[in-house]
Amino acid sequence: MKPFFLFICILFLISCKKENGDVLPVLSYHIINGEKKNYKIDNFSFVNQYGKIVTPKNTLGKVHTFNFFFTSCPSICPPMKLKQLNLAEEFKNYKDFQQFSITIDLKRDSIEKLQYYSEISGINHQQWNLLRAKNETDLQKMAQLLKTNFKPNEDGTDFYHSSYLALLDKQQQIRGFYDILSDSELSLLKKDITILLSEE
Repeated sequence: MKPFFLFICILFLISCKKENGDVLPVLSYHIINGEKKNYKIDNFSFVNQYGKIVTPKNTLGKVHTFNFFFTSCPSICPPMKLKQLNLAEEFKNYKDFQQFSITIDLKRDSIEKLQYYSEISGINHQQWNLLRAKNETDLQKMAQLLKTNFKPNEDGTDFYHSSYLALLDKQQQIRGFYDILSDSELSLLKKDITILLSEE
């Protein structure tokens, strides 16, 4: 992970800490001409592992997470998947919670491959969608909104990408960033999901 990207991650990790008791800050904003402009992640169209279109209609009114991965990832994705399976088990009885993982390998991760990966991994597609963008432009746009980035290794075997996951509320606003590979961050994420599920 490059030093600058690590620094950005640390900044967001710090900013995730609760300012007023159990009230989580809204982190989906840009600073434009010195002014804070909030935004929602409410303009996208992906295809899930079963060929169904996933749009903001699927996330509105639900507490949800977004992260990036790819099925042939040899490094951080397998342990990330285990943590997310743990998260899925923790909230399996909550219909208002969902996970969305977006592949960054458009060349190799077909819908069929995402479906196979989902099934051999024991992923419940009603709660956890593996998503594929239509093109690189849509993928990069989503990465920008989620305040992250990625790029392929020179040998094409892996991607530089983050183990961070974004938590969004029912109004499609980012409320936290968490390193899913950290046990303490995973515990904090579970606590914050519970907080957001209780919000009107």
